[in-house]
Amino acid sequence: MIVVRGDDGSSLLGTRPANAAELLRYAAAVAVEEDPRPRPDQFVYVDRKDVEWHFVGALRTGRYELAQDVRREVWIPAADPGKALARSTYGEKHTSGDQSQVGVASGTVEYQRAGQCPMDVLHVPSQDVSDLPTDPDRLLTRIREDAEAVVRAEKPAQGETPPSGDQIKRRIERAVAMKLVSLVENPFGSSRTRAVVFGALSKMPTTTMVPDLTDPAGRHGVGASISYQGPDGQEREELIFEPGTYRFLGWRSWTETKQEDGRTRETMRAGTAMMTIKVVDSMPEVPKDADAPAYC
Repeated sequence: MIVVRGDDGSSLLGTRPANAAELLRYAAAVAVEEDPRPRPDQFVYVDRKDVEWHFVGALRTGRYELAQDVRREVWIPAADPGKALARSTYGEKHTSGDQSQVGVASGTVEYQRAGQCPMDVLHVPSQDVSDLPTDPDRLLTRIREDAEAVVRAEKPAQGETPPSGDQIKRRIERAVAMKLVSLVENPFGSSRTRAVVFGALSKMPTTTMVPDLTDPAGRHGVGASISYQGPDGQEREELIFEPGTYRFLGWRSWTETKQEDGRTRETMRAGTAMMTIKVVDSMPEVPKDADAPAYC
């Protein structure tokens, strides 16, 4: 048996976490050891399953709601991450209403180079995280200071009532949660960065533990749910971990949407299952007859 104790004196990893804060501390202790270490001539290979939520709205043929499965493989050169390559294979559509006019045809295979498209599916590591604090408390303080500066600098539109103190506070907390979650959900960020962010999220008061969640690949895990108030309703992020090992499996993002009858319903707007991260010796060539990506 191998047990690991976090540097913060948290409970042993051999015991079940009692709450979300403890779960995230466990995940942080595990993640810090997971970074692949390629040679300069090698590549980090990331295989993930994404669920893309496109839109909820109306067409001439009626109301529709669309999500689509996409399998993404990414090769990141260790010597030059800016030359990363993604191969996306579009799969099944999950839709209500007419699906013929939305999404990408199932079976389509696309290649995208880093920086090729405004809608970048790569998010290669790191210019935005290189100067972040490596301590969870200092990271949370930095992100909250930045969020407060941005929110308080916002000017109400003409004729709009200035936000109340409570509204400003909610906007700040939303900005903090969104920034932390975006760092976790970047599939190509370093595990060490993710570990620090898990530690910061463990201190968020709206984080709760969910005993059984399913990632977009259908794997069951234990999760941490982070809730905050969005512009149109409550929003929620689920971070999913493998039971027992607390390895990060993936995430799902939910938002409340208004229905025609005035009621609200939660809709999953995005999700990712991290399938494989490993070091490989080569990456594929882009076929000469490859089409430009659909959203490029």
